[in-house]
Amino acid sequence: MRYDYSARLRDDVNSAVLTAFRKAGIVNISMVAEQVRVRNLAENVALEDIEHLVLQAAQLIGAAIEFDGLAGLLVDGLADEDGERISPIDLPHLASIQ
Repeated sequence: MRYDYSARLRDDVNSAVLTAFRKAGIVNISMVAEQVRVRNLAENVALEDIEHLVLQAAQLIGAAIEFDGLAGLLVDGLADEDGERISPIDLPHLASIQ
C-alpha cells in the first residue's frame, strides 16, 4: 500500500465520492474507485489502494456505502460511467436436471 498519493488523485477521490453521494445517496466503493483509477492511469495506483481512499472519503462524510463490483452490471447489462444501461448481457438460463 502506498502512502504518498498525489494531491490531484486525492482531490479526484473526494470529488467522485461527493458526486456519487449527492447523486444516489450511497457510494458504491468499487464503482467509484474504478472510475477514479481510469481517470488517473498515469498515477499507476492499484485499484485496491484507490478503493481504500474512496472508503476513507465516504466514511469521512458519513455516506452510506456498498461494495457492489460487477454484480449489478451482470444483472442489468452493461452500464456507462453515469450508470445508464448500454446493452443487456444475454446469460444462458440453467436447465433443471431431473
